[in-house]
Amino acid sequence: MKPIQLLIIVFFFLLTCSLIADAQIPKICKWEVYTISFHSEKEPVNPYAAIPAVKKGDLLEVHFTGISGEAKDQKIDLVGFWSGGKEWRVNFAPPFTGTWEYKTVTADKSMNNKTGRLDVVAWSETELEENPVRRGVIRVNPEGDNAGRHFVYADGHPFLWIGDTWWNWTKRSIKTETWQKLVDDRAAKGFTVGQLFVPGNGWGRESSVHDPTYNELDTGHMEKVEQMIAYANSKGITVWIHGWWSRPELNKTIGAEKMQRWWRYLIHRLGAYNVIWVLAGEYNMHNNAGFDISYWKQLGEMVKAEDPYKRMVSLHNTPPFWDGGAEAPQWAIGEVLHDEVWLDFNQSQPGHGKYANEMIPVIILNEYRRQPAKPIVITEPWYEFVEGNPSGMDVRLAAWGSILSGAAGHTYGGGHVWQGSVPESPAGGGGPWPLERGAELSSFNYEGAVSMQHLATFFKKIRWWEMAPRPDLVRDYPQPFCLAKPGEEYVVYLRYGGMVNLDMGKSANGKNFSYYWYNPSTGESGGKRVITGRETLQFISPGMYPGSLEYSDWVLHVFNNP
Repeated sequence: MKPIQLLIIVFFFLLTCSLIADAQIPKICKWEVYTISFHSEKEPVNPYAAIPAVKKGDLLEVHFTGISGEAKDQKIDLVGFWSGGKEWRVNFAPPFTGTWEYKTVTADKSMNNKTGRLDVVAWSETELEENPVRRGVIRVNPEGDNAGRHFVYADGHPFLWIGDTWWNWTKRSIKTETWQKLVDDRAAKGFTVGQLFVPGNGWGRESSVHDPTYNELDTGHMEKVEQMIAYANSKGITVWIHGWWSRPELNKTIGAEKMQRWWRYLIHRLGAYNVIWVLAGEYNMHNNAGFDISYWKQLGEMVKAEDPYKRMVSLHNTPPFWDGGAEAPQWAIGEVLHDEVWLDFNQSQPGHGKYANEMIPVIILNEYRRQPAKPIVITEPWYEFVEGNPSGMDVRLAAWGSILSGAAGHTYGGGHVWQGSVPESPAGGGGPWPLERGAELSSFNYEGAVSMQHLATFFKKIRWWEMAPRPDLVRDYPQPFCLAKPGEEYVVYLRYGGMVNLDMGKSANGKNFSYYWYNPSTGESGGKRVITGRETLQFISPGMYPGSLEYSDWVLHVFNNP
């Protein structure tokens, strides 16, 4: 064989090897969750109980290093999690495009020094529009005139919190297809957040992921929960996760160490998904669950430090007029924890009932005034129980009243959804928590839930993130709900319809403005009209009494017509 022929053969052999090697390198998209499995030769005893309660001494670490593209010189260190039997895994969501390499570090020789590589590419603009979760982790907006007031995805795209309450959906008896019907429905309605309890201490044994001692983990159940979260993300919904619900004396019945261990496991297993961390449901119930407030502060610091992606961290409160909240009263967590560096946003549960519902705008305005600026969200309003109690109008008052008062979004709760009551797994209900029998799936479409859909549709059409609450611009109306960018755009909610005078300022004189009326109960819009600006403009809603004997709420949208 001639030398030139040998060189050609060697060249094509090396080229073929290179192409085969490249073909074996996994290719994923930015922020897509990539799971890597490792198998130990050792028979485990109880790997969950062996997890240290603090960040030191974990069995498996996986170090990711970017070697090209955006990822070059970037580093992310993850802790592997036990997934059952002899299997350990790590979930990685690359925040940068390019090539990444990884290497395992562990005292377990059968899993140590494992290496690999993956290529990360960007989503197309069409793919990002199809599913905004692909834009990455949710953050607090860091810049502009409204810095600290609302949320954005990692790429800076505005994120409006339209939440739904999914407290008890981790019950083992709920079928996968039932969960998917819920997620599909909420995604189609424009919901962006699902508030899921991933329970260390569930509302019952069926939903809890632990045994009664909190020392053993049901990894099969946890696998199902992870797939639930993955499905919600695939439909564009970010999942709120809280791992504990407050009880009397959690400091004794569970203890700080076991609570911290569960939080570390949640972060290691679920931290690659598009999630929000909430330390506990109603954490201040029963005098902070028996802990000193300093414990909750330390837990918040730990969760923030543990998460390499620095996802948002907050808490969920109990209102002060409930017996459970009376010993550590707060309408919103900002009253106690606002200055904590790890606390990314404030939350409020005003409680249930007409009185609590009427408190919502007051709470939001109080929290909005706190400095430094942090987003505020109502994360548990008055639920819509049996249809008509509360009315759809009550739900709309809470939602529109929140956002137009400066909230970064709003959460709805209603029907059979909040309790996870479905045909194969019915929940109780009665007294102050009534549930209609036989309406488990039809309650997806209660008036309040549909009203939230219309709210989501409306805000998708406007640049709400450039606006701020301006109740001072509303004249001659008992509750002044107004979001505005003065001189350019105004959104006013009239809870009873009627007449309103809007202070446009002297600069509006002679300018052309357009306006229309939006029906928040039906999603229908009236025809757009043009009006010449004056210092004060008067507007009268459709169907004002006595022309109509039934009052209804309306949204007025006024914007500059250049």
